[in-house]
Amino acid sequence: MAPRLFLVGVLICAATFALGLPTQATKRHLPQSLPVLPTFTDVTKASGINFKNEACHTSQKYFIETMEGGVALFDYDGDGFLDIFLINGAALSDPMSPGKSPDKSDPRYWNRLYHNNGNLTFTDVTEKAGVRGDHYSMGVAVGDYDNDGRPDLYVTNYGANNLYHNNGDGTFTEVTEKAGVAGSGWSTSAGFVDYDRDGFLDLVV
Repeated sequence: MAPRLFLVGVLICAATFALGLPTQATKRHLPQSLPVLPTFTDVTKASGINFKNEACHTSQKYFIETMEGGVALFDYDGDGFLDIFLINGAALSDPMSPGKSPDKSDPRYWNRLYHNNGNLTFTDVTEKAGVRGDHYSMGVAVGDYDNDGRPDLYVTNYGANNLYHNNGDGTFTEVTEKAGVAGSGWSTSAGFVDYDRDGFLDLVV
């Protein structure tokens, strides 16, 4: 009896093992290899981008201190490579005096435009381009508001905002008052959109 029971047990185990083996049909659905996941490498230092957002913290802990600046990727000179525009803060008095604008004269508070050299490096062209700013900046929108084929910049600030017209020679001209889009108070973000489909970009702040 014992040998017979042993044989039955062996047959059951063999059948179970056979049922567990993949058939030709199941083999077709088995993954051949695990997908390769993308990885990222920090190349900031090698790229030549040297930027730090300066929020200028005070003992008063104003709301404006809790908001980081925006960033825009756009090809401002039409060379086929995306350039980078980074928004920055300004020096705040502690406490802030009514009617007094934050001080952006220190270069560490300037907004920064980095030109893409096309070889994985960037060059700071802020002063040449004329876009360092003069307020505590918050956000940035890119759009060709005058349909000249060149992307322009609109920067939102604590205080008056800035509209920079792209001159097409690597420089920008501040035309905020002329365009009537200075605004006031505290503007955090903006966007260009042709809401009425007349072929001209409108601005929402």
